[in-house]
Amino acid sequence: MSIQRVSSKWVKTTVLQRSRHVNEYIPVTRKYSRQALERMTELFPANYIKPDRGTYGNGVMRVKTTRVTLAASAPEETASETNDAELSEESEATETTETTEAKHSTTAEPSEPSKLELLTYHLQHGTEEQVFHSLDELEQAVNKRIQQRDYIIQQGIPLMKHEDLPFDLRVLTQKNLQHNWETTGILGRIAAPGKIITNIHGGGRLATFEELVLPQLKKDQFQKLQHELYRLGIHTAVQLQSTFPRLKEIGIDIALDDQGRPWILEVNTLPGIYAFGLLPDKEAYRKIKRYAIAYGRLPASKKSKTKKKTSKVSKAQASALKRRTAR
Repeated sequence: MSIQRVSSKWVKTTVLQRSRHVNEYIPVTRKYSRQALERMTELFPANYIKPDRGTYGNGVMRVKTTRVTLAASAPEETASETNDAELSEESEATETTETTEAKHSTTAEPSEPSKLELLTYHLQHGTEEQVFHSLDELEQAVNKRIQQRDYIIQQGIPLMKHEDLPFDLRVLTQKNLQHNWETTGILGRIAAPGKIITNIHGGGRLATFEELVLPQLKKDQFQKLQHELYRLGIHTAVQLQSTFPRLKEIGIDIALDDQGRPWILEVNTLPGIYAFGLLPDKEAYRKIKRYAIAYGRLPASKKSKTKKKTSKVSKAQASALKRRTAR
């Protein structure tokens, strides 16, 4: 029986939102439209616009909204306007006393200064950034890149940083030898300078979970988070399997905000596993491969092919990772 894959980010999101165990970890996510763009830019200072179907971070855009509020006082009356008003009052001899008093009491109250809000939209794709001063201009630029394809728009999470560079985590969850879901690994991915994605294919680099998160949290907080991520991997897999029964593996992209709270950015049903072979924990990688062979992701007899694919990920990156973790 073949392993099931699900390409639509929107479909996976709607399935996960039905789970009370998983929904709280999902940022606000909408199908992309003009209305969604307007609403999301009103609600959040940053949003990500992603292809509904796509890999390696291709086509991802970020919109950051900046707001400046200016107080605009009402313009003063001119002398001619005042004289005109006085002449008008004199000509209205039939006006009742009550009406005149009401008018005077109304005009005597000072008017509040009006406020003017200026919005600026910063659209980034790769390392290229454009600035727009209206939603119409922003929408035109986004639509030019989208070109009628299906996209989603997702609340931006302020990522925790390592050496001033944002990072996220990949949580791998697989069917084990007893056909139960088991979270088998967590690795970190650090964005390349100036990039908005952490994907290795986009210039990001690998790091261990411990290297990235231990300096940010106390040891007990780190252990609590690790347990939470392992549990979240299983809850996510179980929920997706309720709709897609032939799933055998998932890779969850997790953002940690600046408070250490995890958020699910995306779930991949064809997760890369060879990057885990570059981490120091070789026993964990052996388990990952053993499970992948058992459910048919990897061939059992072609070890040389596995080694060849592993070597495609930079050996220099692997040695650099070992040096960093050895410190």
